[in-house]
Amino acid sequence: MSKTELIALATLAAFALPTLAPAQKKADPPKTGQKTEQKQAEPEKTDEQKAADKKGEEYEKAVKDLQKIEGAFTFYLRKRELLIELPEEQLGKLFLIQAAFGTGSSANGTQAGDPIGDTAIDTFRFEKHDDQIWLVRPNLAYRWSAEDPLGLASSRSFPEAILAGFRIEQQHPAKKLVLANVTQLFYGDVFRLNDLVNMGVGGQYVLDREKCEPASVKSFDKNSVVRMNLHFVSPRGAERNPLLALLGLSGTDQLADSRSIPISVSYNLWYRETSDYMPRLADPRVGYFTEDFYSVDRFLAIDRTQRYIMRFNLKKKDPDAAMSEPVKPIVWTIDPSVPEQYRDACKDGILRWNKAFEKLGYRNAIVVQDAPDDPDWDHADGRYNVFRWTMSPDAGYAVSLVRTDPFTGEILNASITFDANMLQFSQQEHQRLAVPASTAITRANAVLVRDPKRREPADAFLWTDEQDQMRAEARQKLGQMGWKRLECSFAPGLRDSASFAWNALLPLPGVAISKEEYSKEFIRDVVSHEMGHCLGLRHNFEGSTGLSTGQLANDDLTNREGVSASVMDYVPVNVMAVLKGQGNFFSPTIGKYDEWAIEYGYGDVKAYSPEGERYGLERIASQSTQPGLGFMTDENADSWNPYVVRFDNAADPLNYSERQIEAAHRIRRYAIDKLPLADESYARRTNMILQSIVATFREGRYASRFIGGIVANRSFRSGQGTLAPVSPALQRQATRLLARECLHADAFALPDSVRNNLAIDNNLEESQDWIAPLRQLIGRQQMMLYAGAMSADTIDRITENQVKWGDKPGAYTLEEHVGTMLAAAFGEIGKNQNVPATRRDLQRFALNALILQSSAGTGAINEDMRLLASDALRRLSVRFGQQLAAGAKLDSMTRLHLKDCKETVDRFLERHYAVGR
Repeated sequence: MSKTELIALATLAAFALPTLAPAQKKADPPKTGQKTEQKQAEPEKTDEQKAADKKGEEYEKAVKDLQKIEGAFTFYLRKRELLIELPEEQLGKLFLIQAAFGTGSSANGTQAGDPIGDTAIDTFRFEKHDDQIWLVRPNLAYRWSAEDPLGLASSRSFPEAILAGFRIEQQHPAKKLVLANVTQLFYGDVFRLNDLVNMGVGGQYVLDREKCEPASVKSFDKNSVVRMNLHFVSPRGAERNPLLALLGLSGTDQLADSRSIPISVSYNLWYRETSDYMPRLADPRVGYFTEDFYSVDRFLAIDRTQRYIMRFNLKKKDPDAAMSEPVKPIVWTIDPSVPEQYRDACKDGILRWNKAFEKLGYRNAIVVQDAPDDPDWDHADGRYNVFRWTMSPDAGYAVSLVRTDPFTGEILNASITFDANMLQFSQQEHQRLAVPASTAITRANAVLVRDPKRREPADAFLWTDEQDQMRAEARQKLGQMGWKRLECSFAPGLRDSASFAWNALLPLPGVAISKEEYSKEFIRDVVSHEMGHCLGLRHNFEGSTGLSTGQLANDDLTNREGVSASVMDYVPVNVMAVLKGQGNFFSPTIGKYDEWAIEYGYGDVKAYSPEGERYGLERIASQSTQPGLGFMTDENADSWNPYVVRFDNAADPLNYSERQIEAAHRIRRYAIDKLPLADESYARRTNMILQSIVATFREGRYASRFIGGIVANRSFRSGQGTLAPVSPALQRQATRLLARECLHADAFALPDSVRNNLAIDNNLEESQDWIAPLRQLIGRQQMMLYAGAMSADTIDRITENQVKWGDKPGAYTLEEHVGTMLAAAFGEIGKNQNVPATRRDLQRFALNALILQSSAGTGAINEDMRLLASDALRRLSVRFGQQLAAGAKLDSMTRLHLKDCKETVDRFLERHYAVGR
C-alpha cells in the first residue's frame, strides 16, 4: 500500500461516524401520580467473591503500617524481617542474584567485595506451590532449544533444583499479588554461607538470628539491593589451624573476640531481561574466560560444549563513524577506601585499556569516576564496577571479580580488590628456602623413575611441598563451600619481584626513580593486569616472549610496546632497566596481544548471529601465528614448555635469566660489603643475601625446563610446529647455566663474617627456631634442581626430542646430558680437591640416583638411561679408587666420603640375586 493510500485511510478513520446501536422505541414519560421504577439492585456477591474481597482487605491491613520499598522488586520491612511482594505475572520469571561481602572479617578469609555462592551470579525463579513460594534453580549446565527432538528426554535427565520454600503470608486476588516472607533467603543458607564461615575459621559457628537484620534495602527500576548485617557465634570460639591459614588469609586475632564474627552481605537482585547483546563464540587461540554449557542441539558434533566468551556489551552510538562514543561506556568507580595519593595510579591502570578500544573506533570506551558523596554508598552494589582497597595484617594480594549473565557470557559488573599490604616490598626469604628436608628427599627420589599414579609433571611434584598441596586442597574445599575468587597470583609475585629489583637498585650511585613513584608504577601494572581479567581476558603466559633481552633495554621501544606482548602474563620487573638504574621497570602500556585480543572480543564483526560471526572471528584468530600474538594459559604453564612460565621474561629467556642472576650477585655483594648500617641489626643483610640465593635457584629452575623442553602453540593450519623440540643449542646453554650458577662448588660461597651472622628479625615468631642452616638450605635446592634435570620425565623428553630432531647434526643426546650433569656433580673427583659439605650431599644424591635408575624395574625408566647409569657407576668407582690412591692431602671427611661412595657403588655392582626354588 502506498503512502498516499495510508494517509487517505487514516483521514477516513478520523472522520468516520461511530457505530450506532439498533434503534429502540423511545420510552413514554411517567404519568402523573405514578411512581418511577426503582433502580435495579446490585447482584449478590458469591461466597468466592466475598472471600477474595476479604483476602484483599487482609492484605492491605497486613502491609498498612510497614515500610514499603518499591522498584524492580518490592519489599516490606517488618522489624528484622523482609517480605517480598510478587505480582503473579512475575512468578516463573528468571531473576539473578549476586551475593557479595559488604564487609569481611579476614579471620575467615573473606574481604569486602568477595562473592558468595557456587557461582558469581545465581539464577533462580519463584514458583507458587500451595501456601509456599519455592526458590527454583534451573539446570543451566545443560541446554536445548524448544524444538529439539531430544528436548523431552533431556528434561527428564537434567533436573532442576529446589533450594528453599518461603511461607505465603497474604494474597491479593484482585491485584494478583502474593506476599511472602523471604528473610531466610538473605541469611545466606541458600549460598552455603554458614559452611563457608566454618570452613574458614574452624570451630562450630551458627547464625545468631536474633542479632541479624537488614541494614538497608534499596530498590531501583532495574535492580534491588539488600544489605544484611549477619552475626555468627560460637561458644568456644575459633579453633586455630583453619584452612585459610594455609592460604595466608586467616587471622583470627583480627577479631575482638573469636566467639563473635559480625559480617555484612550485600545481595543484588534483578530480573533477567532480553537485550541487544549477542553472545560471541570462543576460539582456543584467543584467551577469554567463557560461559560453557552442554548443548543438546550440538548432539551430533564431536564437541557438544558451547562456549561463549565473557565481555561487556559495548556498542557505538554511531556505528558508521570512524570514532564514536559508546552507547553505554564501561564505567569504573573508585571506592573511597583507595588512598588519595594512589587514586591516579589506580585510574591510569584502568584507563590504559582505552588504547585497545580506540583502535576499534571507540572514544572513551572506559570511564573512571569517584564514588558519589553519599553515606549510603555501597561498594557491593551490582550497578557499579568498583575498584576498592582492603586491609589485612599481612596478606598482600589483588583480585578481580567478574559477574556475567550465565546464559550469554555478558559481563554485568566487575570489581577489583587491592590489598594495601601489596605496597610492603618485604620478604622473608628464609621461609621460601625452608622446604621440609624429609619430604624434599622423598619427592626428589620419586621423580627419578616413572610413576603411573602421579598425574602432575615432575617439576610441579618436585617443588610443591606439603604446605602447597594443603593450600590447593583448602582452595578446592572452600570453593565447594562457595568461596569463589579468580585464582591469580600475579600481584604477590610481582610484589616479590619488585622487592628483588629495588634491592638490586640500591648499589647504584644514583637511581632515576623514587620509592613513591616506583610504588605507583607497580600499582599501575597490577591494576592493568586485573582490569584485563575484568574485560574477560585470561592469563597469557606466552606474552613475555614478545621482546628480546636486548630490546628490553631500549626505552623508546618499551614505551611503545610495553615490556611484554601482554600484561596478562606474569612478568617480573624489567631487569634490563634495573641493571642500568633507569627505564621502564614496569610495563607502561598494554601489549600487542592485548590489543588483538580486545579486537576479537569487542570488534564489530557485522553478523546477525553467533554462528554468523564465525567467519569474521576466524579471520582475526588466524593471526595468532604472528609474533607477539601467541596464547598459552594456566593449564599450559610451568611444565615442559620453557616459554610458558610464570615470571620469566623475553624471547630469549635463558639470556634474561643470566641477567637476573647478575642482579642477584649485585644484591649479594652489596649486602656483604655495605650492610649492616650503623645501629642496624643483621636482619636486613640476611634477608637480602637469602633473597639473592632464592632468585638464583629460581632462574636455575626456569633454565632446567629447556632441557628436554618442547615448544607448543595453538595455531591451526600453519607452518609452525605445534609441538617442536627446543633447539639443542638452547638445551646446552641451559645445562651450562645450571651447572655454573647453581651446582658449582663456589656458586654460593660466603665469607666467615656472613656465615656466622645470618640472624633474622628477632621480633618474628620463627626467629626462635632459626639457626641459619646454610648447608641444608643450599644443598636441598641443589638436590632438587639435579633431580629435576635427571628425572624420568626429563629423560623421556630428551630421547623423544632426539628422535624428532632426526638426522640433522648437533642433536642434544641423552649420553651428552648425563655426562654434563655428572661432571657438574663430581667435578672435584680426580683433581686432588677437598669436597665441601654441600658438595658431598649432592654427590651422595647423584650416586643414589644412578643406583635407583640402574636397578629400576621394567618400565620404570628409559632403557637407554638404565645402560648409561650402570656404565656411569662403573666409571665413578674407578675414579673414586684412583683419587684415594693418589695420596693427595685431602681432609679426613673427603677421604671418608670417597671411600664410602666407592664401597656403595661396588656393593651395588657386585650384588647377587637370590632365586627362590
